[in-house]
Amino acid sequence: MSDTGISLRWLGLNAFEIRCGGSEILIDPYVSRDRTLIHVPGEVEKYLDLSPRHSDRLPFIFMTHSHWDHLGDTAEIIRKIGGARFWGSRTACNILRAQGVDDRWMNIIGYGDEIGVGEVKVTALESRHKEPYDPGFYDAPPEKLECTSDWRCGEVFAFLIEYNGVRILNTGSANLYLPAVDGLECDYWFCGVSRWNPDFPELMSHIRFKKLIPTHHDAYTKPLSQFALRDDFRRLCETVPGLPVMELEVLKRYDLPRLA
Repeated sequence: MSDTGISLRWLGLNAFEIRCGGSEILIDPYVSRDRTLIHVPGEVEKYLDLSPRHSDRLPFIFMTHSHWDHLGDTAEIIRKIGGARFWGSRTACNILRAQGVDDRWMNIIGYGDEIGVGEVKVTALESRHKEPYDPGFYDAPPEKLECTSDWRCGEVFAFLIEYNGVRILNTGSANLYLPAVDGLECDYWFCGVSRWNPDFPELMSHIRFKKLIPTHHDAYTKPLSQFALRDDFRRLCETVPGLPVMELEVLKRYDLPRLA
């Protein structure tokens, strides 16, 4: 364990398993990676520990938005573990209700909310999706979740995670809501770069970060056993020379060092 007490694994897309001291945080924990089935039975337990937990060891799940490639495995994770503290939009919670998840595990968050996770503070910041793919909201549980377009986006969040003097910003899509992050300082920026827009490099310049960790730049309709990267991150580095980056190997556990 590094001097920060933080370790993590990247699970592809914007899916992360982060351990801060004794707390476990999952961000957008989707690993099924199947556009037709959405959730593939038996796939999640290949990559995540789904053994039942004591109530004080339940993970915290934070959801940037409710598209299928972010939320699609969460109901199964909560069921198998025997619960989890889920934080997401009203739309995300209604999708989970449609899948039979009990309300006691779910918390609807709003922009600016601060959530305590043991000694960790997580702040929900307003964000944007790159383009309005499958936009819209659910004010009640949807009647069907048969295709990707049924998984509406809902509100979009970025998460600022603070622990032991380290600040981690997670943005799950190649877009930002500038008023929420202009001038924000962080050590690590877990930055979704999926098919970024031409104005994205300019938006990036408004965040003061020490290391950028790219996310959501993989061929995400292929199973993790056939993991492959797209060229999103390579193009971004060519456009922004000298970008301070830390590229993660999928599924490998890393101890995050403290940055000068």
